[in-house]
Amino acid sequence: MPPAVRPLPLALAFALAALLAVAVLALPWRRWPPGAAAAPAFACLVIFGLLHHGAAPSSGYGPLVLVPLFWLALYHGPRLLLAGLAAAGLMLILPVAPLTGGWRLAILWVCAGGMVTWTTHRLVLRSASARAATGRERDFTAAILDSAGFLLVVLDEHGNIIRFNRRCEELTGRSEDDVRGRPFFDVSPPPRAAANFPLGYENHLTDAGGRRRTVVWQNTALTDAAGTVTHIIATGLDVTEQRQTERTLAHVLAAATDQAIVATGRDGVVSVFNAGAERLLGYSAEEVVGWVSPLLWHEPNELAERANSLGLAPGPAIFRAADEIGPQQWTYVRKDGAHVPVELTTSEIRDDAGEAAGFLSVARDVTRERQGVEAMKAALARERAAAARLRELDRVRTDLVATVSHELRTPLTSILGNVELLADGDAGTLTGPQARLIAAVERNARRLLALIEDLLMLSRIESGTVKINARPVHVRAIVGGALEALHTTRVSRGVELEVDLPTEPLLVLGDQSQLERVLINLVDNGLKFTPPGGQVRVAVDSEGDGFARLVVSDTGVGIPEDEVDSVFEQFFRSTRSQERAAQGTGLGLAITKSIVERHGGRIWASSGGDRTGTQVVCLLPRA
Repeated sequence: MPPAVRPLPLALAFALAALLAVAVLALPWRRWPPGAAAAPAFACLVIFGLLHHGAAPSSGYGPLVLVPLFWLALYHGPRLLLAGLAAAGLMLILPVAPLTGGWRLAILWVCAGGMVTWTTHRLVLRSASARAATGRERDFTAAILDSAGFLLVVLDEHGNIIRFNRRCEELTGRSEDDVRGRPFFDVSPPPRAAANFPLGYENHLTDAGGRRRTVVWQNTALTDAAGTVTHIIATGLDVTEQRQTERTLAHVLAAATDQAIVATGRDGVVSVFNAGAERLLGYSAEEVVGWVSPLLWHEPNELAERANSLGLAPGPAIFRAADEIGPQQWTYVRKDGAHVPVELTTSEIRDDAGEAAGFLSVARDVTRERQGVEAMKAALARERAAAARLRELDRVRTDLVATVSHELRTPLTSILGNVELLADGDAGTLTGPQARLIAAVERNARRLLALIEDLLMLSRIESGTVKINARPVHVRAIVGGALEALHTTRVSRGVELEVDLPTEPLLVLGDQSQLERVLINLVDNGLKFTPPGGQVRVAVDSEGDGFARLVVSDTGVGIPEDEVDSVFEQFFRSTRSQERAAQGTGLGLAITKSIVERHGGRIWASSGGDRTGTQVVCLLPRA
């Protein structure tokens, strides 16, 4: 019989047990937070505590508290376990008189229970961590197999399938579960019976759509330390398109009747003679393949003349030289003796070792093109006349741009003056929205004025009315003037500006104001296309050929390589400029180049491409 318990604690324990049973069955504990989900365990602690308090200290109910403690150790975290140990300690120790045998027994139970349950909890954590690591490794391996773009099958030592990656499933229409455990050769049979597992072979599979696919397999055996095969990795590559391409190429050679395709071997004897060659030359493939050299249908005098110009003896070496310099014009002699002008392209054929294995020549009849040369000569005269008219139109355009720009500048200057008066409050105090609108008007008017100034400058440069007052100028003065004009712009854009000038005085021969404009345009471009925190660098040194070299570089967005040669063209804006919606007309660098060239200098730009910055180099004559 169990030890007697006083009626009241016993009744409370039974009532709480009944409520706990109903709650466990009715409530979704697993969906609740960890703290709430541990409530049944703590309720059991209370029940066993009531039984322990309601019976004699040596009744044996005390050790029952280990049951919920094990529950907390197995399914909950360390905090809840420590809370359960504390609650169990209070339940076991408080009813017992201090320093008695029962008190020491209760302490012993608490300590032993704590160590056992804590050790259990740590073992549970390690086991869970090991399972998670194993699961992650398994998932990682499965992800690698499934992400491979080629067919990949893992076999056991008997050749039975244990893994079948996603590409295999997509190609064959079979799932991994359908083929797992089956012999690999049942799914992908070799082209012929093999005594041993082949290292590689090519076979045909039927895909999910019923189409026949050509697959090349390579097999690798994995062995243990003793050299025993444990697994076989079979990798397959779908070469259906490649084989189709090879067949198509054969059809192309047969169908290319407008081009004569001839191949020769190392000995110079014809090995391929397509239908186009038969049509062009009048020989059949049976007459020439394996028997003659392409020299047969070349005009002898032309061969001798071409060989003499190349310093070679007449023979196949002439066509190697043609391979090195591109297509050449030749005259073929047909079987019936007729002469046909052709354009011949010769390519060297190399084997897997990179050695010359022969030549492939493609010739096309250019008779009609020769007839069109005369028509082209007549058209050239018409083009020259049209070019003269275009030059006249360009002069008229330049004059028109100059006139319109000059007429626009005067009223625009008046508008800017009145806007500045409004902004300064001379016509009354402006409200916040009014001030913003006036600022926008002023900003856009100044942009329009800058455009007009650029157009006027470009017009004057093109018409030759810009005067270059060349005199010796200190490079330091040019750089100082330009950077002073750009001070506000640089500060507002948050870009670091580094200047590297020579310690010795360096003089250039030029117009200081025009050269300052050159440097302002280059540095302003660098500031415009360099993000905050970047750097623009201005460096000047002495070039050995009587020039001073001015280099402006930045760490900005750079210029696409295919656009570098176009940045100095009028109205050109790079794709980077359009992507960033950067302000500008595309005239700044065109004007800069014109000024530099009128000073007798040179200018060019370079960039590594996306996000690599830009460097502009300008050479100016020294005084």
